Amino acid sequence: MDERRSNTRKTVVNLLIAVAILAVVVFLLFLAVGFVETTMPNNSYAIKITGLSGLTVNGTATVMVPIPASVDGVPAMSEEVLTGRYQAFGWQTTIRETPYGKMLAFTTTEGYVPDISVSSGEFEKKEEPRLLVPVLATHDNTSVEEFSRRSGGTYTTVVFLDGFVPQENTTPISFDLRYQGGGGIKHLIKENVWTTTMNATVPSTESGFVPVPAGYHVTPGGIYL
Repeated sequence: MDERRSNTRKTVVNLLIAVAILAVVVFLLFLAVGFVETTMPNNSYAIKITGLSGLTVNGTATVMVPIPASVDGVPAMSEEVLTGRYQAFGWQTTIRETPYGKMLAFTTTEGYVPDISVSSGEFEKKEEPRLLVPVLATHDNTSVEEFSRRSGGTYTTVVFLDGFVPQENTTPISFDLRYQGGGGIKHLIKENVWTTTMNATVPSTESGFVPVPAGYHVTPGGIYL
């Protein structure tokens, strides 16, 4: 009887050892696959502008919004993507140079225009902070570079409106912009994710450059399992 119990105990121990070894092998294989797997950083930018559909155009109407860029002002997305993939129905899309830097411009000569809702993205190789620019001012007047290294905060950017017939009692123009970049994975290390949002309402009677608030947030990277 004792011998039988001893044999049973040995069998159970050997089985547990085999299961443990198998678990270690599977884990090591998982690590090996993850170590060589690479995910490129991503840029995505969604633009939604409402309140335009009730307005009348006087000649040529223009709406300009910020573009995603590095702290040095270099666009995070190529002009080909910004002008090619962000074509909104009833509008022409271009990149415009302004006193504040480059902005994404929507123009139209139609008498009545639709709202704007476009989004797209692309993979890219750079791993650096980026946000929606121009940056007119940060919350405590730090440099853009220093501000971008923080975990988050608010700053002032700008939009542009021109060419609409002023009308009283019309719906304000609402800007809902969201940019997200980064998040690449290499050797099980995930880089930071940079997110900028801008939710602002501007009276339809406004014309020219209008400062608006934006929010910036960094999701820290780290070991990705």
